[in-house]
Amino acid sequence: MNLAKLICALLLLAFCENTFAQADDHWESYIASYEKGLGITLLNMSLKEKAPVKDQGFVLITGVTFSDCKDGLPTPEMVETLQSIDDALARQVSFLGKTTFAGSWTHNCERLLYFYLQDSMDVRFSLQTFYKDNYPAFKHYINIRHDPEWEGYLKFLYPNEIILEQLNVSKVLLQLAEAGDKRDKERPVDYSFFFPDGKNRSTFIEQMKQEGFRVADQPKKVASKDRPGLVTISKPALPDASTISGMIIYLRKKAAGLGGEYKGWETVPVKN
Repeated sequence: MNLAKLICALLLLAFCENTFAQADDHWESYIASYEKGLGITLLNMSLKEKAPVKDQGFVLITGVTFSDCKDGLPTPEMVETLQSIDDALARQVSFLGKTTFAGSWTHNCERLLYFYLQDSMDVRFSLQTFYKDNYPAFKHYINIRHDPEWEGYLKFLYPNEIILEQLNVSKVLLQLAEAGDKRDKERPVDYSFFFPDGKNRSTFIEQMKQEGFRVADQPKKVASKDRPGLVTISKPALPDASTISGMIIYLRKKAAGLGGEYKGWETVPVKN
């Protein structure tokens, strides 16, 4: 399966999950590499501010193994079947009381949904009956465990720092592409930081110059509480999410070591 088809399957799965979403939910999806190949994670990012929910201390991880897969991920034809299973599964779980659907993980020809529940009573029996009556041809998986800290969501589904930065960068690059940007053209990329301490700011500037960055002049007439300690550095790069997000993570750590705070990055579209 090539990358384009992977993304297609990813988007189809995302649409499926959003049928269960509330109006104010914020859903994100990402592809990551694991020991047994690529995996697609889809999650409700809005839950990060609420987790853990005290009266939902049990996590239910359940789903099916599918045979119609390529490189561990579903073929486009299989996606439609998984959508119908997800819909039916979510309805079944809703009968078990107050629940929160946190997200899903598709990997190694297996599709698993994560739900947080108030208690685990009768859950296993209910789901075993559900799979037996509705999807007997599929091997099913049911795991229920006490997870009061929501580690399944916060430590597994939720993206790590690198992936989170790539998601943020990808959104900007998509906007550039929509503006007609030439993705194969290198251009200056600016990164801005704020330093409350002037000495540390100067140290950071010297370090960046030694690493080949250009330090941009700061406009003196712009009113901003951050302006005296603001520093913007620039270096040419291709508009690639992995490259730029990796640089941001590196520079954030360098600045943080000197008491600096990352403020953002920017570049301009290249159309010629």
